[in-house]
Amino acid sequence: MRYQVLGCFGGEVPGRRLSSFLLDGTLLIDTGSVTAVLEVASQARIDQILLTHSHLDHSRGLAHLADNVFGVRKAPVGVYSIEPVLDGLKASLLNNVLWPDFTEIVDAHGPVLTFQSLPEDRATTLGPFTVTPVRVHHTVACVGYLLERDARAVLHIGDTGPTDQVWHVARQARHLKAVVVETTFPTRLEGLAEASGHLTPQTLEGELAKLGREVPVFVYHLKPQFLPEIRREIRDRFGSRVRILDQGATYEF
Repeated sequence: MRYQVLGCFGGEVPGRRLSSFLLDGTLLIDTGSVTAVLEVASQARIDQILLTHSHLDHSRGLAHLADNVFGVRKAPVGVYSIEPVLDGLKASLLNNVLWPDFTEIVDAHGPVLTFQSLPEDRATTLGPFTVTPVRVHHTVACVGYLLERDARAVLHIGDTGPTDQVWHVARQARHLKAVVVETTFPTRLEGLAEASGHLTPQTLEGELAKLGREVPVFVYHLKPQFLPEIRREIRDRFGSRVRILDQGATYEF
């Protein structure tokens, strides 16, 4: 499984891009920076988009991607998440006020986007992948995804504070090769993290105790303004057990 990090930060400043991850060139997780990184030809090769939640830093690129691939693809791009996430996007982003609704705008091959809800805690086949959404704890409806292909699995967790079900899924997942999880704030801002549904290095340590198995762990969604502090905390608390995702890097799982 080829996992390309287009952007992996919890804020946007020069050189630090918002969350977006491309798997095997065709499956996109979140859209924060997709159109800032990929040329139109690469955007047009994306067949499915998984959204963890509706917040703009994870969803805004969907609007510009739809605009870019209009008239370029011969089939719609499938946009997938649990129903509350899709409802939020239809109401607040692709609502013909903030941006056109590209599920209704058609070219010679039909609509540019299709929205399809996924059942929680159940596996769904999307192309070569099997995808299972699992609800996590955030200020809006949000999920993590267990992604499986060719007897390999990666757990990608959207924005979350302390949670439980997703770690149960991780413990049970066969062939789990990696866990990708957020860590947004330094521990000294624990109150802010709790109020906004995010993790710190301290609460991440408690979450990883729930994992109950040794697999590579990667963190993302660090706030750029606290980057040196969070990096130092992660290094001191976890050593080599936890790595920070590198923007622009590609990982093979």
